[in-house]
Amino acid sequence: MPSFDQAPFSARNKGAHRQIDAAFPKSAQIGLLHLLLDLIGRNFISGWILLARELQRIARLPPVEYSNLKSASIQQARNDVEEMIGALSWDKNYDFCERLHNHLAHEVGYSYNDTYEMTTPKAEVQAFIASELQRLFSEEELAFEFTEGLVRRRGRKHTVEVTTRAQVVLGDSRLTSARRHYDKAMQFFRSPSKPDYENCVKEAVCAVEAAGKILFPAAKATTLGDLAKWFSSTKEVSVPKAIAQTITGIYAYRSGGDGIGHGGAAGGVATAEVAEYVLAVCASQIIYLVDVSNYRENEVPF
Repeated sequence: MPSFDQAPFSARNKGAHRQIDAAFPKSAQIGLLHLLLDLIGRNFISGWILLARELQRIARLPPVEYSNLKSASIQQARNDVEEMIGALSWDKNYDFCERLHNHLAHEVGYSYNDTYEMTTPKAEVQAFIASELQRLFSEEELAFEFTEGLVRRRGRKHTVEVTTRAQVVLGDSRLTSARRHYDKAMQFFRSPSKPDYENCVKEAVCAVEAAGKILFPAAKATTLGDLAKWFSSTKEVSVPKAIAQTITGIYAYRSGGDGIGHGGAAGGVATAEVAEYVLAVCASQIIYLVDVSNYRENEVPF
């Protein structure tokens, strides 16, 4: 089965852009209909009637009785599918994408002389659907990705790469608490329908704080601000003061940002762009702190 992990040329050629959030535009609806037609042609899903019934369920519309034996009924189901995809709220269309992959996909095979031969296992069908949905999301510049059967807020390529590296680093058993905080931050950011950017920022900064306190117990820090001050004054580790100030800055925003922490109301709104920036910065800071800690432990005394 083909896989897709890169935006198409049309999307790459536009360069920097603002991703489409809280919407499933008409062009994406048409692209989804093309995908459905392809899936039916490949026999990866059972047909228009199954799709129509699933969409009626998602939209909480009364079920319609169709007949697989009548071409007019099948055509009516197809017309209903097109109409419902156009009428669904944007988040319900993403719900349908998830159901298409997780529930409606099936293996492909044929019966011959009382035996059944499978030609395409369900896992391969799902891999194809996931790849095509991800292609559609990229072509449409949507703010979401389709991974592991779920629609998730994706962020820019750099954010995805650095957060992935941070999550690997946070696999260290000492950093369990920090990992919990960072996982929460990712969940708050990636929620398709109800992202919580304030809590995303708070949890991401808490992850840095938790990691720093475990990695540098000599600092006896109770907050990330205390840890940054220790870095600026201690000779036990070599952290440039300018770098320590970036830690101070991210902690100051966590403390003073609107609705984020400590009753802050004048530090600036936690928008999607700010939350993504904080996620990436905190990921880089965690990786850096682990590197500094490892260097100190591996340093050979003379």
